[in-house]
Amino acid sequence: MTDKTFFLDQHGCAKNQVDGELLIGILLSKGWSKAEEPEQASLIIVNTCGFIESAKKESLDAAIAARAAYPNAKILLAGCLAERYAADFADNFPEVDAIFGNGDLSLLPNIIEPLFPDGKMTDRASDELPRPTLVPEQRGVCAGDRPLSLSFPRSAYVKISEGCDNRCTFCAIPLIRGSLRSRPLREIVDECSSLIESGAYELNLIGQDLAAYGRGADDSALGFDGSPESASPLSLLLSGISALTGNFRVRLLYIHPDHFPLDILPVMAADTRFLPYFDIPFQSGDEATLRAMNRRGSAEKYLDLISKIRAAFADAQSPYGGIALRTTFLVGFPGETDASFENTARFAAAIRGMWSGAFTWSSEEGTPAAVLKKKVPKKTAATRLDTLREIQIRITPEELARFVGKEVDVLLEEIIPEPDGSEATGENAAVPQSRLALGRAWFQAPEVDGSVVLQFEDGQKDLAGNLIGPGSVVRAIVMAVNGVDVEAVAR
Repeated sequence: MTDKTFFLDQHGCAKNQVDGELLIGILLSKGWSKAEEPEQASLIIVNTCGFIESAKKESLDAAIAARAAYPNAKILLAGCLAERYAADFADNFPEVDAIFGNGDLSLLPNIIEPLFPDGKMTDRASDELPRPTLVPEQRGVCAGDRPLSLSFPRSAYVKISEGCDNRCTFCAIPLIRGSLRSRPLREIVDECSSLIESGAYELNLIGQDLAAYGRGADDSALGFDGSPESASPLSLLLSGISALTGNFRVRLLYIHPDHFPLDILPVMAADTRFLPYFDIPFQSGDEATLRAMNRRGSAEKYLDLISKIRAAFADAQSPYGGIALRTTFLVGFPGETDASFENTARFAAAIRGMWSGAFTWSSEEGTPAAVLKKKVPKKTAATRLDTLREIQIRITPEELARFVGKEVDVLLEEIIPEPDGSEATGENAAVPQSRLALGRAWFQAPEVDGSVVLQFEDGQKDLAGNLIGPGSVVRAIVMAVNGVDVEAVAR
């Protein structure tokens, strides 16, 4: 009798989520079944994050908790944390049964099959170390079938590149994911087409830096012209996606500001299926701090970039009425003075981003910043973090207010259950009942931004003529702003 049932405990960013979906596809193709709960599984895969200290701790705690709760299951430590510290875990982490890096996910069966001889569940190995470990070389971009999505209905991530060559001094991504390499344009467009045919409405393009797509040292084989006057590979990719037919939307996530390809703007403006949502992690508004981070920009250059982006979508006929800007700031970087931070705070206020994430610097071993002197006290960094958050808390509702009274299309993620779980009965049964749902408009990215709280009536239909439910696209009018969320009523 076989016992090939697995549970995926997913952690980390959207890029790691794509990896998790690929792991699911590989296991299903090998005859495994996906369990809905970990207690039903003979194999638990903890797909870890290894980016910053808090994320690493969360992933390790998850593996330790899984061992305590499910002593007979086999536990595989996978993902970025496993990739980064594989040798240490092999010698010092008896709670897991094996360690698997993320360089070549297709090799997953090579590490799992020895744990299940002939597909049978066996007793756990002893606590003897080292643990079986497989860390394939970081080459290419893993792709393949993703039959089960970990996203909300009709939303999907599409990974276009892997690794990074920017070498920001605070960032461990190159240590984990390696140097930049990109997927072939046609492969990406074909994946987008397949996702659209299967019902996807929102395609979120992801990579460590979309601006660098096609510019890796080994990307010459992809056929892009590297001359400065030629079209950027990213603009060519967007043109390829624009040639697809269908009712879908495309969002670009994570574009480094120092080499933002301006030639993507006319491509996006010409096709309203491209959402004017820009996730540009500026990190700082102080030039000296930016140089220490190995970044080439300045507040003035970045403000000019934002101005050009906004101008490209200023057409009064645009259905969007402008852009949505998301950014990220890193405070407490070594050497950041009070004056340096004030520059960042002024910059954050000046750009008026609709959304902003802020984080305190954490020392990541192996990165250049880890050995820098003039460390900022944790208390000071925390105070600066609070200041940036207070600035953004003021700006976000003001930016969202421009949508009040306007119509927006909302992709619904979930229907909020009735408080008592009951349906209308008796004389009230024929009276339409008001319901609530959570979803997102074009100016809200998955997981990180606010939501649309939508009011609709039982029996009401979406734009496709189907009853409203998860995955529906609904035309709605925005009635109010509530913090980082907006409240709307279905039309």
